[in-house]
Amino acid sequence: MAYLGIDLFAGPGGLSLGLIEAGFEIVGAVEWDHHAGRTYRHNIGDHVYVRDLRGFGPVEMDRGLKREGVIRSKREIDLISGGPPCPGFSLIGRSKISNLIHTGQWEGSDSRHRFIDDERNELFREFLKYVGHFKPRYFLMENVSGMTSYNSGEDSPIVDVIESEFRDLGYEVKSEVLVASDYGVPQDRKRIIFLGWRKGECEPEFPVGSDRRITAAEAIQDLPPVDPSTGRSTSEKLRRMADIPRRGSPGYSFLQRARGAPTPLSKSTSGRRVTLHHTRKVNPRDVGIFPLIESGEFGERVLYKDVYPERLDQVILPDGFEHSTLDGDPVVVSTGSGDDSSWKWYDPTKFGDKMRRIRGDRPAPTIVAHLAKDGYMFIHPYENRTITVREAARFQSFPDSFDLSAGGANPISSQFRQVGNAVPPVLAEALGECLISALGSD
Repeated sequence: MAYLGIDLFAGPGGLSLGLIEAGFEIVGAVEWDHHAGRTYRHNIGDHVYVRDLRGFGPVEMDRGLKREGVIRSKREIDLISGGPPCPGFSLIGRSKISNLIHTGQWEGSDSRHRFIDDERNELFREFLKYVGHFKPRYFLMENVSGMTSYNSGEDSPIVDVIESEFRDLGYEVKSEVLVASDYGVPQDRKRIIFLGWRKGECEPEFPVGSDRRITAAEAIQDLPPVDPSTGRSTSEKLRRMADIPRRGSPGYSFLQRARGAPTPLSKSTSGRRVTLHHTRKVNPRDVGIFPLIESGEFGERVLYKDVYPERLDQVILPDGFEHSTLDGDPVVVSTGSGDDSSWKWYDPTKFGDKMRRIRGDRPAPTIVAHLAKDGYMFIHPYENRTITVREAARFQSFPDSFDLSAGGANPISSQFRQVGNAVPPVLAEALGECLISALGSD
């Protein structure tokens, strides 16, 4: 029996991919970013609507699915899933609300209004509308773990407010903060997961984690080196699996899956060919800095603030560049005639931890969408350059067959942003399996 689901705020399709692997049939998805929507369509399917959810509500989705013959009744939808951005929650604590009340700008009188009626959380309300319209048997909502630290009023944690909104729709709901590395994802990504079930349905369980974590080095050990001067791979071939140590270990199994798993619309990558293994080339200033940045894996941790300005004399620049000043500030400049390129130094009091090297002996830190702008917080464990799109995708547990470029149509900045915004497919699969188990218990 196929269980039907809808994925909201779908991104490139990480949540959909995992749910599909667990056994769901995702029949509708909504994503506003056209690059991510293109990736979803390229890898997952044509059922994605590239729309702003605020202008594409559940009635429109219902009509579309019926028009396409996917469903006859909205009650056929078993699952609504997604991760609505809630940017306002961290800004509406006691002092903010008190100030609004004091100035007469706030008309609400209870904790619900302080979160739910905040216009910045409109997308959460759209998720509620979909659940209220389709009345699925289950829902799955993912969000940042920091949500657990904030209150909506004097005594009302935001998590409690959110759960009460779903209960008002007739659902039982529970939440838990999960760490992706506990579920086979080589990344210490923490997210709060809300699981809801319609009254009368079987209560789903959260997946059971494992302490056999996959390290960052294990997840990317078969990828070829990258030339820092170009940001391109030095080879088109992955390392042979026969040469990977610790056969049968979690890291080895992870690589087997990453290299061999297909997506709904693609086969697994052919042979040992590496894809999307590209990043930004390293500028002359960073050529001198990166060798001094240490993760702490082999000794003391060294961040940007530990290098500049105290160790400026140890920053060895490549030929054709030198230390200089510009308006009294130190810079790196080209010595070539006619080349006025320069690279400033960041203020260490404001950007002290801007440059960080990933520890190879632990799961990677949380991959973020800011990679679209720079990768300084994600310097390769052992090479002196920032991580590639493929490495970021590996840390997020995407298979190598998953093409974030959508056949070359998406720019590299978008590829980084997409992977940073995505739900790790392996974590999504674990959650999906728990929901499938509950659905099949009737």
